[in-house]
Amino acid sequence: MPKKNGSFFAELRKRKVVQAAAIYGAVAWGVTEVVVTIVEQLFLPQWVSTLAVIFFVVGFPVAMFLAWTFDITADGIRRMAVSSRRGTASIAASLVLLVAGTTGLFFLIKPSLDVRQGSRAAAVTFEPNSVAVMPFANASANPQDAYLASGLSDELRDQFARMADLRIAARSSSVAATEQGLDALAAAAKLGVAHIVEGSMRRRGNILTVSVQLIDGRDGLAIWSEQFQRGPQELLNVQQEIAEAVIRHVLPNSEVAIAEPATRDPTANEYMLQARHLEQQVRERQDVDKPLLLEAVRLYRRATEADPESALAQSRLAGALIYLGELDAAEAPINKALSIAPNLSEVRVTLGELRWAQGEVGEAGVALKRAVELNPNNPEALALLANWLYYQQETGVAELYRRALEHDPLNLEYYGGLGNELATNDELDDAYLLVERMKELPDSAALYRVIADTLDLLGDVDEAIAWTIRARDLEPDNPTHQWKLAEYYADIGDFETALSLDPDSIAVLFKMRRFQEVIDLAEFAMIDEPEDLRLRATLATSHLAIGHYESAIHVLQDTGLPYSVFNGWRTVEEFEGYLALENALYAMGETEMARNLARFSLEKVGYAPVYSWWVTVYEACERAILGQDDLARQALERAQKGYHLVWDPILKDWPCFERFQDDPGYLDTVRYFDERRAMLRKRLPATLAEFGVALESAPAEVAREGD
Repeated sequence: MPKKNGSFFAELRKRKVVQAAAIYGAVAWGVTEVVVTIVEQLFLPQWVSTLAVIFFVVGFPVAMFLAWTFDITADGIRRMAVSSRRGTASIAASLVLLVAGTTGLFFLIKPSLDVRQGSRAAAVTFEPNSVAVMPFANASANPQDAYLASGLSDELRDQFARMADLRIAARSSSVAATEQGLDALAAAAKLGVAHIVEGSMRRRGNILTVSVQLIDGRDGLAIWSEQFQRGPQELLNVQQEIAEAVIRHVLPNSEVAIAEPATRDPTANEYMLQARHLEQQVRERQDVDKPLLLEAVRLYRRATEADPESALAQSRLAGALIYLGELDAAEAPINKALSIAPNLSEVRVTLGELRWAQGEVGEAGVALKRAVELNPNNPEALALLANWLYYQQETGVAELYRRALEHDPLNLEYYGGLGNELATNDELDDAYLLVERMKELPDSAALYRVIADTLDLLGDVDEAIAWTIRARDLEPDNPTHQWKLAEYYADIGDFETALSLDPDSIAVLFKMRRFQEVIDLAEFAMIDEPEDLRLRATLATSHLAIGHYESAIHVLQDTGLPYSVFNGWRTVEEFEGYLALENALYAMGETEMARNLARFSLEKVGYAPVYSWWVTVYEACERAILGQDDLARQALERAQKGYHLVWDPILKDWPCFERFQDDPGYLDTVRYFDERRAMLRKRLPATLAEFGVALESAPAEVAREGD
């Protein structure tokens, strides 16, 4: 046996096969990398990269056979002779093994490709009239030209969305798919669309070069592509030509009229692209960068001056002003937009946002319902209407969120809204299915936060803590994770850990019932945040707990309560403040006024027969104020079937429950939530170990559950 091996390796050295294999591998790797780069940059079909890999795999045994059989010498290429009969046997056996191994490798790869294509086709149902416009790449040397590339793709997407015969993937999902690095096939599958529009833009001097192509999302093949070289003032014409070409290929037998762009004025278009780029930066941060937003407002104003008859320029100006908090200033542009184009869904959405912010909740609902009627595929309108219905305790919330997710399947805000609705209404199976669906989305700290919030509502605070630690580990510099962790630890009664995470947290101190400290901190915080309703409701409840009833009323009356809610509630914080006002009036002996407010609330809200403490404990409190003690006890008993943890300052310190302190049913409810907290504290270490996370560490990379 040793002698045979010696013959084999002697042949290897003689024929330079090892050197040939090393050179072949290096060349194959380099060429494959180049091909992948070219495919991405030139928007070629993904199968081109796959074909290159298969070519090199299949070519390997051929190259090795040639290296074994021939040698390159100074006298040219000559055939190599076998040194011995044992060498011949070794060669034959080696060739058989080489071919068999390469064939095996090929068949190992092929099924995975087939499964990928097959499972993709089976899992995704494509509507033939569906399109996703991906963010165009900025190919300019100057990064400040990014607004041109992103602006063109945004305007194209919005233009398509105004056409009833097209189903368009929303901006947030298209951007998310791009940020995740998905190719055209993967993006089409993730977004559920049959067509992908990709492109790039380059500015050189006064020449804009726009490269664009329409890709079939089912096979990755380009259906149409074009390159435009125009001046900046001709960008609108390019947009219209692209829109016409896409419609011609996506709806070949349709005579549908192509929607007008937001403006026909090139100057107004330039201002709108710049303004929108800035505004989206602010909104994506979820933090009002006032200077940036003011600049966006200034540019929108310039756009309306250049084209006063652009309804969308007027509407977007109003929207930016609403986000800035300048509600009075938003009135004129939204009214102008309505006078120009009353039947644009986007305009009605902005009107709804303004009326809601102004407290005209009924009118807000009318505007949002009209926005959905005008464009049933507008995910923003669907989600805002769902949110409006949620606060008015009306039905249809989950259905609207699901419809919004059909058009914007990567929008985490919509997942959060749907999760909140399902958990609050005890649709636990659907809520857990939604959590599983969210786990399949691409990793991000924002995703982990939404999963944590949903699990918290379901009472799984230990898992909410684990997911929030994962979010913190992905974003260690984001303070949001620290204070969320502090609140979760306070929820389960681990106050020592909660304070170590956030020593001056008003929320933690409130849940600890350290009310004087809360009052001191909250009154100071109100100097900077006088409009924060959650802060005022917390401050008012703290005053109630220590008997400062007049102070509680004063804090709440500055918010416009109770009158601001007579047309409907806008937020949970507003409802909490309203109930705190009821309790303050009740504690001061203003019984009839408190009962009138309670009757209005019970009639308006209705209180569905669910187990969420927000519903059961609030209802029990209002029943107690009305003297309906038996109904109050029934509501408290129902609370014991829920899992979301009640806030102790509400259950233990609101005046409405004062006479129930020795009531067996009330005490059972208090005991039930105390025992759940103890159970969660006990379960937490095992949960963190299962997730592979720890509170005191923040590794750079975090494994997903089940990895």
